[in-house]
Amino acid sequence: MLSLPKLPVCQRKNQHGFAKTDIPIFKQPGFATNYQIGPDVWFGANCSTMANVGEGCVIGAGQDVVKDIPDWSVAVGNPAISKSRKQVKNVLIICGSFPPQSLVGGLRPAMFAKYLLNYGWNPWVLTRNFTKEDFRYDEKMPIELPDSLKHQIIKVDYSLVDEQTYLETRTIIDKIRDFFYPEYSNPPGLYFAVKRKSTDIILNNRFDLIFATIPDQWQLTLGAHFAEKYKLPLIADFRDIKEQEEGLGRSFRTSLQVIRFAIRRFITTRNVKHIITVSEFHKRTLEKRLKRRCSIIYNGFDGASFKPMNLPKGKGPFRIIYIGRILDIWYQNPKILFIALDELITQGTISLSDVLIEFFGTERKKLDLLIKDLKNQEFIKFHDRISYADVPVKLNEAQMLLLLTNEGRNGILTTKLFEYAGVKKPILCIPGDQKEIDKLIHDYRLGYSISDVNTLKKKLVEWIDSYNVGSFPVHISSNVEFFSRENQTRVLSQIFNDVLEIQNS
Repeated sequence: MLSLPKLPVCQRKNQHGFAKTDIPIFKQPGFATNYQIGPDVWFGANCSTMANVGEGCVIGAGQDVVKDIPDWSVAVGNPAISKSRKQVKNVLIICGSFPPQSLVGGLRPAMFAKYLLNYGWNPWVLTRNFTKEDFRYDEKMPIELPDSLKHQIIKVDYSLVDEQTYLETRTIIDKIRDFFYPEYSNPPGLYFAVKRKSTDIILNNRFDLIFATIPDQWQLTLGAHFAEKYKLPLIADFRDIKEQEEGLGRSFRTSLQVIRFAIRRFITTRNVKHIITVSEFHKRTLEKRLKRRCSIIYNGFDGASFKPMNLPKGKGPFRIIYIGRILDIWYQNPKILFIALDELITQGTISLSDVLIEFFGTERKKLDLLIKDLKNQEFIKFHDRISYADVPVKLNEAQMLLLLTNEGRNGILTTKLFEYAGVKKPILCIPGDQKEIDKLIHDYRLGYSISDVNTLKKKLVEWIDSYNVGSFPVHISSNVEFFSRENQTRVLSQIFNDVLEIQNS
Protein backbone atom coordinates (compact mmCIF):
# COMPACT_ATOMS: atom_id res chain seq x y z
CA MET A 1 0.00 0.00 0.00
CA LEU A 2 1.35 3.43 -0.95
CA SER A 3 0.61 6.31 1.43
CA LEU A 4 1.18 9.79 0.09
CA PRO A 5 0.57 13.18 1.74
CA LYS A 6 1.33 14.73 -1.66
CA LEU A 7 1.91 12.68 -4.79
CA PRO A 8 5.67 12.32 -5.36
CA VAL A 9 7.17 12.67 -8.80
CA CYS A 10 7.79 9.09 -9.98
CA GLN A 11 10.16 9.32 -12.92
CA ARG A 12 11.99 7.07 -15.35
CA LYS A 13 15.76 7.15 -15.55
CA ASN A 14 17.42 8.56 -18.72
CA GLN A 15 14.16 9.57 -20.36
CA HIS A 16 16.11 11.08 -23.27
CA GLY A 17 19.43 10.27 -24.85
CA PHE A 18 21.90 13.11 -25.21
CA ALA A 19 24.95 11.53 -26.89
CA LYS A 20 24.43 13.34 -30.20
CA THR A 21 25.03 17.06 -30.37
CA ASP A 22 23.46 17.57 -33.80
CA ILE A 23 20.01 16.31 -32.71
CA PRO A 24 17.86 18.04 -30.08
CA ILE A 25 17.72 16.03 -26.86
CA PHE A 26 13.96 15.68 -26.95
CA LYS A 27 14.23 13.94 -30.35
CA GLN A 28 16.90 11.45 -29.31
CA PRO A 29 15.80 7.90 -28.38
CA GLY A 30 15.13 7.33 -24.70
CA PHE A 31 16.36 4.67 -22.33
CA ALA A 32 13.32 4.49 -20.09
CA THR A 33 13.43 2.11 -17.15
CA ASN A 34 10.43 1.28 -15.00
CA TYR A 35 10.75 1.29 -11.22
CA GLN A 36 8.87 -0.68 -8.62
CA ILE A 37 7.46 0.57 -5.35
CA GLY A 38 6.73 -2.11 -2.77
CA PRO A 39 3.72 -2.37 -0.45
CA ASP A 40 3.34 -0.39 2.78
CA VAL A 41 5.61 2.47 1.65
CA TRP A 42 5.35 6.00 3.01
CA PHE A 43 6.49 8.96 0.89
CA GLY A 44 6.87 12.38 2.48
CA ALA A 45 5.78 15.43 0.50
CA ASN A 46 7.53 16.46 -2.73
CA CYS A 47 9.70 13.38 -3.35
CA SER A 48 11.37 12.46 -6.63
CA THR A 49 11.73 8.73 -7.26
CA MET A 50 14.14 7.31 -9.85
CA ALA A 51 14.90 3.90 -8.32
CA ASN A 52 13.23 0.85 -6.80
CA VAL A 53 11.71 1.27 -3.34
CA GLY A 54 11.30 -1.89 -1.27
CA GLU A 55 8.53 -3.03 1.04
CA GLY A 56 7.84 -1.16 4.26
CA CYS A 57 10.08 1.82 3.46
CA VAL A 58 9.76 5.38 4.72
CA ILE A 59 10.98 8.13 2.36
CA GLY A 60 11.49 11.49 4.07
CA ALA A 61 9.92 14.67 2.71
CA GLY A 62 11.66 16.30 -0.24
CA GLN A 63 14.01 13.37 -0.93
CA ASP A 64 15.51 12.50 -4.33
CA VAL A 65 15.69 8.71 -4.53
CA VAL A 66 18.39 7.84 -7.09
CA LYS A 67 19.52 4.44 -5.75
CA ASP A 68 17.46 1.36 -4.90
CA ILE A 69 16.09 1.39 -1.36
CA PRO A 70 16.08 -2.05 0.35
CA ASP A 71 13.04 -3.44 2.16
CA TRP A 72 12.25 -1.96 5.57
CA SER A 73 14.48 1.09 5.22
CA VAL A 74 14.26 4.77 6.05
CA ALA A 75 15.64 7.11 3.37
CA VAL A 76 16.64 10.65 4.35
CA GLY A 77 19.07 13.25 3.03
CA ASN A 78 19.39 14.63 -0.47
CA PRO A 79 20.14 12.55 -2.41
CA ALA A 80 18.40 10.02 -0.18
CA ILE A 81 20.61 7.70 1.90
CA SER A 82 18.87 4.66 3.36
CA LYS A 83 19.24 2.98 6.70
CA SER A 84 17.41 -0.01 8.13
CA ARG A 85 14.26 0.78 10.07
CA LYS A 86 15.74 -1.43 12.78
CA GLN A 87 18.44 1.25 13.21
CA VAL A 88 15.88 4.00 13.73
CA LYS A 89 15.66 5.12 17.34
CA ASN A 90 12.35 5.36 19.22
CA VAL A 91 11.30 8.38 21.26
CA LEU A 92 8.23 8.60 23.49
CA ILE A 93 6.67 12.09 23.35
CA ILE A 94 4.47 12.87 26.35
CA CYS A 95 2.20 15.89 25.77
CA GLY A 96 -1.01 17.35 27.14
CA SER A 97 -2.84 17.60 23.81
CA PHE A 98 -2.38 16.59 20.20
CA PRO A 99 -4.17 17.35 16.92
CA PRO A 100 -6.85 17.20 15.74
CA GLN A 101 -7.65 18.66 19.18
CA SER A 102 -7.17 22.36 18.55
CA LEU A 103 -5.48 23.35 21.80
CA VAL A 104 -2.46 25.48 20.94
CA GLY A 105 -0.06 23.37 23.00
CA GLY A 106 -0.62 20.32 20.80
CA LEU A 107 0.78 21.85 17.63
CA ARG A 108 4.42 21.89 18.78
CA PRO A 109 4.71 18.14 19.57
CA ALA A 110 2.69 17.33 16.42
CA MET A 111 5.20 19.10 14.20
CA PHE A 112 8.08 17.31 15.93
CA ALA A 113 6.30 13.99 15.36
CA LYS A 114 5.74 14.88 11.71
CA TYR A 115 9.41 15.47 10.90
CA LEU A 116 11.45 13.42 13.40
CA LEU A 117 11.39 10.32 11.21
CA ASN A 118 13.28 12.28 8.55
CA TYR A 119 16.20 12.42 10.98
CA GLY A 120 16.28 8.84 12.25
CA TRP A 121 13.86 9.11 15.18
CA ASN A 122 10.59 7.19 15.26
CA PRO A 123 8.09 9.05 17.48
CA TRP A 124 5.42 7.54 19.69
CA VAL A 125 2.99 10.00 21.25
CA LEU A 126 1.24 9.69 24.58
CA THR A 127 -1.45 12.30 25.14
CA ARG A 128 -4.83 13.16 26.57
CA ASN A 129 -8.01 12.91 24.52
CA PHE A 130 -11.06 14.97 25.40
CA THR A 131 -14.28 13.01 24.90
CA LYS A 132 -17.16 14.42 22.86
CA GLU A 133 -19.18 15.06 26.02
CA ASP A 134 -16.49 17.44 27.30
CA PHE A 135 -16.98 21.14 26.48
CA ARG A 136 -13.27 21.32 25.66
CA TYR A 137 -13.62 18.79 22.84
CA ASP A 138 -12.66 20.56 19.63
CA GLU A 139 -11.19 18.55 16.77
CA LYS A 140 -10.65 21.36 14.29
CA MET A 141 -6.91 21.18 13.75
CA PRO A 142 -6.11 18.19 11.55
CA ILE A 143 -2.41 17.66 10.90
CA GLU A 144 -1.12 15.52 8.07
CA LEU A 145 1.07 12.77 9.51
CA PRO A 146 2.61 9.66 7.95
CA ASP A 147 0.24 6.67 8.09
CA SER A 148 3.05 4.68 9.69
CA LEU A 149 2.81 6.91 12.78
CA LYS A 150 -0.94 6.96 13.28
CA HIS A 151 -1.07 3.73 15.29
CA GLN A 152 1.72 5.15 17.48
CA ILE A 153 -0.38 8.05 18.77
CA ILE A 154 -1.83 6.77 22.03
CA LYS A 155 -4.73 8.90 23.25
CA VAL A 156 -6.12 8.44 26.74
CA ASP A 157 -9.79 9.36 26.98
CA TYR A 158 -10.30 11.54 30.04
CA SER A 159 -13.26 13.86 30.46
CA LEU A 160 -14.50 16.52 32.84
CA VAL A 161 -16.62 13.82 34.50
CA ASP A 162 -13.46 11.81 35.18
CA GLU A 163 -11.84 14.88 36.74
CA GLN A 164 -14.84 15.48 38.98
CA THR A 165 -14.97 11.82 40.00
CA TYR A 166 -11.33 11.97 41.03
CA LEU A 167 -11.90 15.07 43.17
CA GLU A 168 -15.04 13.67 44.81
CA THR A 169 -13.50 10.32 45.74
CA ARG A 170 -10.23 11.55 47.24
CA THR A 171 -9.50 10.67 50.83
CA ILE A 172 -7.86 13.03 53.34
CA ILE A 173 -4.56 11.24 52.69
CA ASP A 174 -5.01 11.80 48.95
CA LYS A 175 -5.64 15.51 49.47
CA ILE A 176 -2.51 15.89 51.58
CA ARG A 177 -0.50 14.01 48.97
CA ASP A 178 -1.91 16.20 46.20
CA PHE A 179 -0.89 19.34 48.09
CA PHE A 180 2.74 18.30 47.85
CA TYR A 181 2.27 16.81 44.36
CA PRO A 182 -0.01 19.41 42.75
CA GLU A 183 0.27 17.82 39.31
CA TYR A 184 -1.86 14.91 40.57
CA SER A 185 -4.88 17.20 40.83
CA ASN A 186 -4.09 19.58 37.98
CA PRO A 187 -5.77 18.28 35.87
CA PRO A 188 -7.45 16.10 38.52
CA GLY A 189 -6.41 12.45 38.23
CA LEU A 190 -5.07 12.66 34.69
CA TYR A 191 -1.53 11.68 35.69
CA PHE A 192 -2.73 8.34 37.08
CA ALA A 193 -4.99 7.60 34.09
CA VAL A 194 -2.21 8.18 31.57
CA LYS A 195 0.29 6.25 33.68
CA ARG A 196 -1.97 3.19 33.77
CA LYS A 197 -2.56 3.33 30.04
CA SER A 198 1.08 3.84 29.10
CA THR A 199 2.79 1.16 31.19
CA ASP A 200 2.09 -1.56 28.62
CA ILE A 201 3.35 0.68 25.82
CA ILE A 202 6.67 1.12 27.59
CA LEU A 203 7.01 -2.60 28.27
CA ASN A 204 6.07 -3.74 24.76
CA ASN A 205 8.30 -1.34 22.82
CA ARG A 206 11.97 -0.46 22.95
CA PHE A 207 12.43 3.24 23.63
CA ASP A 208 15.72 5.09 23.47
CA LEU A 209 14.60 8.42 24.92
CA ILE A 210 11.65 10.18 26.58
CA PHE A 211 10.62 13.68 25.58
CA ALA A 212 8.17 15.42 27.92
CA THR A 213 6.70 18.61 26.47
CA ILE A 214 5.20 20.96 28.99
CA PRO A 215 3.35 23.46 30.21
CA ASP A 216 1.59 21.05 32.62
CA GLN A 217 3.70 19.44 35.31
CA TRP A 218 2.12 15.98 34.99
CA GLN A 219 3.92 15.32 31.67
CA LEU A 220 7.28 16.02 33.28
CA THR A 221 6.49 13.94 36.37
CA LEU A 222 5.39 10.99 34.23
CA GLY A 223 8.44 11.32 32.01
CA ALA A 224 10.72 11.41 35.06
CA HIS A 225 9.00 8.31 36.46
CA PHE A 226 9.56 6.27 33.29
CA ALA A 227 13.08 7.60 32.81
CA GLU A 228 14.11 6.47 36.28
CA LYS A 229 12.28 3.13 36.18
CA TYR A 230 13.54 2.07 32.76
CA LYS A 231 16.93 3.85 32.78
CA LEU A 232 16.13 6.11 29.83
CA PRO A 233 17.39 9.64 29.17
CA LEU A 234 14.77 12.35 29.65
CA ILE A 235 14.56 15.65 27.78
CA ALA A 236 12.10 18.30 28.98
CA ASP A 237 10.50 20.82 26.63
CA PHE A 238 9.14 23.97 28.32
CA ARG A 239 6.76 25.90 26.10
CA ASP A 240 5.56 27.98 29.05
CA ILE A 241 7.08 28.78 32.43
CA LYS A 242 5.73 30.57 35.49
CA GLU A 243 8.38 33.30 35.24
CA GLN A 244 6.93 34.61 31.97
CA GLU A 245 3.94 35.88 33.96
CA GLU A 246 5.86 37.70 36.70
CA GLY A 247 4.73 41.08 35.39
CA LEU A 248 1.15 40.17 36.24
CA GLY A 249 -0.54 40.45 39.62
CA ARG A 250 -1.38 37.23 41.48
CA SER A 251 -3.61 36.44 44.43
CA PHE A 252 -2.11 34.76 47.51
CA ARG A 253 -3.70 31.44 46.58
CA THR A 254 -2.38 31.60 43.03
CA SER A 255 1.08 32.59 44.27
CA LEU A 256 1.12 29.61 46.63
CA GLN A 257 0.20 27.27 43.80
CA VAL A 258 2.95 28.74 41.61
CA ILE A 259 5.48 28.07 44.38
CA ARG A 260 4.27 24.47 44.77
CA PHE A 261 4.68 23.83 41.05
CA ALA A 262 8.09 25.53 41.01
CA ILE A 263 9.32 23.14 43.72
CA ARG A 264 8.01 20.14 41.80
CA ARG A 265 9.59 21.43 38.59
CA PHE A 266 12.96 21.68 40.29
CA ILE A 267 12.74 18.19 41.82
CA THR A 268 11.58 16.41 38.65
CA THR A 269 14.29 18.00 36.50
CA ARG A 270 17.17 16.63 38.57
CA ASN A 271 17.50 13.68 36.18
CA VAL A 272 16.71 15.62 33.03
CA LYS A 273 19.61 15.41 30.57
CA HIS A 274 18.72 18.48 28.53
CA ILE A 275 16.06 21.20 28.52
CA ILE A 276 14.39 22.62 25.42
CA THR A 277 12.48 25.88 25.38
CA VAL A 278 11.12 28.55 23.04
CA SER A 279 12.92 31.87 23.66
CA GLU A 280 16.06 33.50 25.01
CA PHE A 281 14.17 34.70 28.10
CA HIS A 282 12.99 31.17 28.85
CA LYS A 283 16.48 29.78 28.25
CA ARG A 284 18.20 32.23 30.61
CA THR A 285 15.56 31.73 33.27
CA LEU A 286 15.54 27.94 33.17
CA GLU A 287 19.34 27.67 33.17
CA LYS A 288 19.48 29.94 36.21
CA ARG A 289 16.64 28.31 38.16
CA LEU A 290 17.16 24.65 37.25
CA LYS A 291 20.94 24.55 36.74
CA ARG A 292 20.58 22.50 33.58
CA ARG A 293 21.83 22.96 30.03
CA CYS A 294 19.15 24.49 27.86
CA SER A 295 18.64 25.01 24.10
CA ILE A 296 16.10 26.99 22.07
CA ILE A 297 13.84 25.23 19.59
CA TYR A 298 11.51 27.85 18.15
CA ASN A 299 7.84 27.07 17.57
CA GLY A 300 8.41 27.77 13.89
CA PHE A 301 6.09 27.26 10.92
CA ASP A 302 5.24 24.23 8.85
CA GLY A 303 6.72 24.98 5.45
CA ALA A 304 4.40 22.46 3.79
CA SER A 305 1.45 24.74 4.58
CA PHE A 306 2.70 28.21 5.49
CA LYS A 307 4.39 29.49 2.37
CA PRO A 308 3.97 32.37 -0.11
CA MET A 309 1.13 31.89 -2.58
CA ASN A 310 0.56 33.70 -5.84
CA LEU A 311 -3.12 34.47 -5.47
CA PRO A 312 -5.15 36.34 -8.10
CA LYS A 313 -4.68 40.08 -7.75
CA GLY A 314 -7.81 42.16 -7.28
CA LYS A 315 -8.56 45.75 -6.47
CA GLY A 316 -9.63 46.52 -2.96
CA PRO A 317 -8.57 48.14 0.29
CA PHE A 318 -5.23 47.70 2.05
CA ARG A 319 -6.02 44.66 4.18
CA ILE A 320 -4.52 44.09 7.63
CA ILE A 321 -5.47 40.64 8.94
CA TYR A 322 -5.37 39.06 12.39
CA ILE A 323 -6.28 35.40 12.89
CA GLY A 324 -6.98 33.93 16.30
CA ARG A 325 -8.36 34.79 19.68
CA ILE A 326 -7.68 37.84 21.79
CA LEU A 327 -7.95 36.71 25.37
CA ASP A 328 -8.04 40.17 26.89
CA ILE A 329 -7.10 43.68 25.79
CA TRP A 330 -5.01 44.25 28.91
CA TYR A 331 -2.21 42.28 27.27
CA GLN A 332 -3.20 42.04 23.57
CA ASN A 333 -4.27 45.51 22.58
CA PRO A 334 -4.64 46.94 19.04
CA LYS A 335 -5.69 50.34 20.42
CA ILE A 336 -3.03 52.46 18.73
CA LEU A 337 -3.86 50.96 15.33
CA PHE A 338 -7.54 51.80 15.74
CA ILE A 339 -6.75 55.34 16.89
CA ALA A 340 -4.23 55.95 14.08
CA LEU A 341 -6.62 54.88 11.33
CA ASP A 342 -9.59 56.68 12.89
CA GLU A 343 -7.63 59.95 13.01
CA LEU A 344 -6.34 59.56 9.45
CA ILE A 345 -9.85 58.96 8.12
CA THR A 346 -11.33 61.83 10.14
CA GLN A 347 -8.60 64.18 8.90
CA GLY A 348 -9.29 63.10 5.30
CA THR A 349 -5.72 61.85 4.81
CA ILE A 350 -7.11 58.48 3.75
CA SER A 351 -10.67 57.34 3.04
CA LEU A 352 -12.73 54.57 4.58
CA SER A 353 -12.39 52.57 1.38
CA ASP A 354 -8.58 52.66 1.56
CA VAL A 355 -8.09 50.27 4.46
CA LEU A 356 -9.68 47.27 6.16
CA ILE A 357 -8.71 45.51 9.40
CA GLU A 358 -10.09 41.96 9.56
CA PHE A 359 -10.26 39.69 12.59
CA PHE A 360 -10.89 35.97 12.10
CA GLY A 361 -11.98 33.94 15.11
CA THR A 362 -11.76 36.96 17.43
CA GLU A 363 -14.71 37.77 19.68
CA ARG A 364 -15.91 41.29 18.93
CA LYS A 365 -16.94 41.83 22.55
CA LYS A 366 -13.26 41.63 23.54
CA LEU A 367 -12.60 44.80 21.51
CA ASP A 368 -15.91 46.66 21.90
CA LEU A 369 -14.42 48.91 24.57
CA LEU A 370 -11.81 50.11 22.07
CA ILE A 371 -14.21 50.45 19.13
CA LYS A 372 -17.19 52.24 20.68
CA ASP A 373 -15.55 55.68 20.88
CA LEU A 374 -14.14 55.67 17.33
CA LYS A 375 -15.68 58.15 14.92
CA ASN A 376 -15.17 55.65 12.11
CA GLN A 377 -15.81 51.98 12.82
CA GLU A 378 -16.50 50.57 9.38
CA PHE A 379 -12.84 49.79 8.68
CA ILE A 380 -12.94 47.02 11.33
CA LYS A 381 -14.57 43.70 10.37
CA PHE A 382 -15.04 40.49 12.33
CA HIS A 383 -15.35 37.03 10.79
CA ASP A 384 -16.02 33.55 12.14
CA ARG A 385 -13.19 31.25 13.01
CA ILE A 386 -11.66 29.48 10.02
CA SER A 387 -10.13 26.01 9.91
CA TYR A 388 -6.41 25.54 10.46
CA ALA A 389 -6.07 24.30 6.88
CA ASP A 390 -7.56 27.57 5.55
CA VAL A 391 -5.30 29.87 7.58
CA PRO A 392 -2.35 29.99 5.11
CA VAL A 393 -4.61 31.07 2.24
CA LYS A 394 -6.23 33.79 4.30
CA LEU A 395 -2.84 35.09 5.45
CA ASN A 396 -1.70 35.28 1.84
CA GLU A 397 -4.70 37.46 1.00
CA ALA A 398 -3.46 40.21 3.32
CA GLN A 399 -1.18 43.12 2.55
CA MET A 400 0.00 43.12 6.17
CA LEU A 401 -0.41 40.79 9.15
CA LEU A 402 -1.19 42.07 12.62
CA LEU A 403 0.77 40.71 15.58
CA LEU A 404 -0.30 41.78 19.07
CA THR A 405 2.37 41.45 21.75
CA ASN A 406 1.63 40.06 25.18
CA GLU A 407 2.09 43.05 27.49
CA GLY A 408 3.17 42.13 30.99
CA ARG A 409 4.53 38.75 29.83
CA ASN A 410 8.09 37.82 28.92
CA GLY A 411 9.55 35.57 26.24
CA ILE A 412 6.25 34.87 24.45
CA LEU A 413 7.24 34.10 20.85
CA THR A 414 3.92 32.84 19.54
CA THR A 415 3.48 30.39 16.69
CA LYS A 416 1.60 33.18 14.94
CA LEU A 417 4.83 35.17 14.54
CA PHE A 418 6.54 32.31 12.70
CA GLU A 419 3.52 31.37 10.59
CA TYR A 420 3.33 34.99 9.46
CA ALA A 421 7.01 34.79 8.56
CA GLY A 422 6.38 31.57 6.64
CA VAL A 423 3.91 33.19 4.23
CA LYS A 424 6.34 36.12 3.86
CA LYS A 425 3.83 38.89 4.41
CA PRO A 426 5.01 42.03 6.24
CA ILE A 427 4.28 41.89 9.97
CA LEU A 428 2.91 44.85 11.91
CA CYS A 429 3.70 44.23 15.59
CA ILE A 430 1.74 46.39 18.04
CA PRO A 431 3.10 47.48 20.39
CA GLY A 432 6.77 46.61 20.06
CA ASP A 433 8.04 44.59 23.02
CA GLN A 434 11.52 46.22 23.03
CA LYS A 435 12.86 42.70 23.47
CA GLU A 436 13.03 39.45 21.50
CA ILE A 437 10.12 40.00 19.11
CA ASP A 438 11.42 43.40 18.05
CA LYS A 439 14.89 41.92 17.56
CA LEU A 440 13.64 39.02 15.43
CA ILE A 441 11.50 41.31 13.28
CA HIS A 442 14.43 43.70 12.81
CA ASP A 443 17.19 41.12 12.28
CA TYR A 444 15.23 39.02 9.78
CA ARG A 445 13.46 42.01 8.15
CA LEU A 446 10.02 40.58 8.85
CA GLY A 447 8.15 43.86 9.11
CA TYR A 448 7.63 46.61 11.68
CA SER A 449 7.29 47.00 15.46
CA ILE A 450 5.57 50.26 16.38
CA SER A 451 4.51 51.55 19.79
CA ASP A 452 3.27 55.13 19.25
CA VAL A 453 0.36 56.57 17.29
CA ASN A 454 2.21 59.28 15.37
CA THR A 455 4.86 56.94 13.98
CA LEU A 456 2.16 54.47 13.03
CA LYS A 457 0.12 57.14 11.23
CA LYS A 458 3.09 58.12 9.08
CA LYS A 459 3.83 54.50 8.16
CA LEU A 460 0.17 53.75 7.39
CA VAL A 461 -0.01 56.65 4.95
CA GLU A 462 3.24 55.50 3.34
CA TRP A 463 2.03 51.90 3.00
CA ILE A 464 -1.43 52.76 1.70
CA ASP A 465 -0.07 55.26 -0.85
CA SER A 466 2.44 52.67 -2.02
CA TYR A 467 -0.28 50.04 -2.30
CA ASN A 468 -2.60 52.34 -4.26
CA VAL A 469 0.07 52.94 -6.92
CA GLY A 470 1.00 49.26 -7.10
CA SER A 471 4.46 49.44 -5.52
CA PHE A 472 3.75 47.81 -2.14
CA PRO A 473 5.60 44.45 -2.02
CA VAL A 474 3.43 41.36 -2.31
CA HIS A 475 5.90 39.37 -0.20
CA ILE A 476 8.99 40.18 1.84
CA SER A 477 12.31 38.87 0.53
CA SER A 478 13.75 37.64 3.83
CA ASN A 479 15.15 34.12 4.22
CA VAL A 480 13.10 32.53 7.01
CA GLU A 481 13.87 28.86 6.37
CA PHE A 482 15.75 28.65 9.67
CA PHE A 483 12.38 28.94 11.45
CA SER A 484 10.67 26.10 9.58
CA ARG A 485 9.34 23.29 11.76
CA GLU A 486 11.38 20.77 9.80
CA ASN A 487 14.61 22.69 10.37
CA GLN A 488 13.84 23.14 14.07
CA THR A 489 13.13 19.40 14.30
CA ARG A 490 16.49 18.69 12.67
CA VAL A 491 18.16 20.69 15.46
CA LEU A 492 16.09 18.81 18.04
CA SER A 493 17.09 15.43 16.57
CA GLN A 494 20.76 16.35 16.92
CA ILE A 495 20.19 17.14 20.60
CA PHE A 496 18.52 13.73 20.94
CA ASN A 497 21.56 12.10 19.33
CA ASP A 498 24.00 13.96 21.56
CA VAL A 499 22.09 13.05 24.74
CA LEU A 500 21.82 9.40 23.71
CA GLU A 501 25.52 9.22 22.86
CA ILE A 502 26.44 10.55 26.30
CA GLN A 503 23.96 8.15 27.93
CA ASN A 504 25.51 5.17 26.17
CA SER A 505 29.15 6.18 26.65
